[in-house]
Amino acid sequence: MKEKIALFVGSMGGGGAERAMLDIGRGLAQRGFVVDLVLIQATGPYLTDVPESVRVVALNTHGLLATLSALMHYLRRRRPSVLLSTLTICNALALLARIQLRRGLPVIVRLAAHFSMDYATSPTRGRLRLVVERVLWRFADVLVTNSSAVADDLKHIAPGISPRVRVIPNPVVWPDLPARADEPVDHPWFRDGQAPVVLAAGRLHPNKDFATLLKAFALVAGERAARLVIIGEGAERDRLFALARGLGITCKVQLPGFQHNPFAWMARARVFVLSSIVEGASNVLVQAMACGTTVVSTDCPGGSREILGNGTWGTLTPMGDHAALAAAISDAMDNPTPPGELKCRASDFAAKSSISAYEDTIAAVLNR
Repeated sequence: MKEKIALFVGSMGGGGAERAMLDIGRGLAQRGFVVDLVLIQATGPYLTDVPESVRVVALNTHGLLATLSALMHYLRRRRPSVLLSTLTICNALALLARIQLRRGLPVIVRLAAHFSMDYATSPTRGRLRLVVERVLWRFADVLVTNSSAVADDLKHIAPGISPRVRVIPNPVVWPDLPARADEPVDHPWFRDGQAPVVLAAGRLHPNKDFATLLKAFALVAGERAARLVIIGEGAERDRLFALARGLGITCKVQLPGFQHNPFAWMARARVFVLSSIVEGASNVLVQAMACGTTVVSTDCPGGSREILGNGTWGTLTPMGDHAALAAAISDAMDNPTPPGELKCRASDFAAKSSISAYEDTIAAVLNR
């Protein structure tokens, strides 16, 4: 039996960070580690995906002080060998707990946001966050980013931590992905003989900029038979429906909510589109490529350009430019990228290599 690893995240919500932590836990458990998935609240659609080999620990707290106290109680009682956290609040609490415990608990923080872009959207709040985070990051043994773009940005805004920054891509492509992609989709638009589907996936959040995608799709649908499906949940649902009504495309757009198996949808789409204004490293972009589906992406800060090899495996368009996005979607529908090439590129994000990198990082901090 290997060491006990605690993974700390707020919940099992439907975001990329939660998915990544679930997959990291799954992979480490397969390698023989004892894995605790420590949640502030045991909620979210990914809860049903947690394997039996991973122990769920629910703190069931509200508020920062209560959560910090509960986290410290857990750490004293279970005494994990390493604590790995993700997302801003959990990272801060993990590092504060380490300071309070006054013992050599190695802490690895996972940073998946493009900080400069996040701070730019809220300059005053962003500067305050940066001051606090710079102080706390000094107490992390390793800071993991999921793309070189995020790592470069992090080193720029906090150069003092550069030697401890390590890039580990998310464990995205698992051996069971092809079988899951072959599963049926219970949706009438994916039946034979129907108009081709343009697909997007992610939280219905302003950062995903599905508004620009809707405007782009309105142009596409005005020239050819096509339908748009956006899978995911979030606070933007009503606003996006209102925009679709204003564009006159409600009969050609559907938002079916969160889907536990997005791969089956991706495999049957004509084109997959990422319209974000910022990403860390897009899981869904890699997943669509692993399904052999042609992809189009905005050239947003983060890992999209890196994933697509500067446009080698998919068209990159300016953020917020719906006309350019529409042209790229139409071209992708007419000139798909060979599925074999896309799958080959996606294999660079195989879960096996990612989990091995996390295993090496854990070993390194334990040997210090």
